[in-house]
Amino acid sequence: MTPATEGGSMRPLREIVLTRDIALPRDLLFRLWTEPQHLMRWWGPQNMTAPSVSVDLREGGAWRHCILTPEGKEYWSHGRYLEIVPPERLVFTFAWENQEGRPEHPMQVTVEFQEIGEKTRLIFRKVELPNDTELKLQTGGWEQALDKYVAYAEATSREG
Repeated sequence: MTPATEGGSMRPLREIVLTRDIALPRDLLFRLWTEPQHLMRWWGPQNMTAPSVSVDLREGGAWRHCILTPEGKEYWSHGRYLEIVPPERLVFTFAWENQEGRPEHPMQVTVEFQEIGEKTRLIFRKVELPNDTELKLQTGGWEQALDKYVAYAEATSREG
């Protein structure tokens, strides 16, 4: 990756890239990533729930989600959809909200769903993380969220 500029100085582009090969059709996997009733079942790290999910699935449309810790602490995030190509690709902005409900450091997420034989390869990319600490925390959180997503997708597929 080439460095990005920040305030006239060069800095490394902090990004997360995670991949999962899932033995399910990408149409299903795309729906599970874009429909609120499904997002509520897997969004967020292990041991956290997503009690509030709103999605306006159109380019320029907004999304907003809350994840809740077992101790009852809420973490809100939101963004806008930049590109939607069902069932291949989603691009959206992502920002955590501070206590006043204002966005903190905005980031961009791309989720690709590629057909690989009988499987779908999901590639998750999040760029412009603000610092190395956030990169480490979010990498762990997204690893867990994707594990929940895959388990939910497999269970949903079995249910028919």
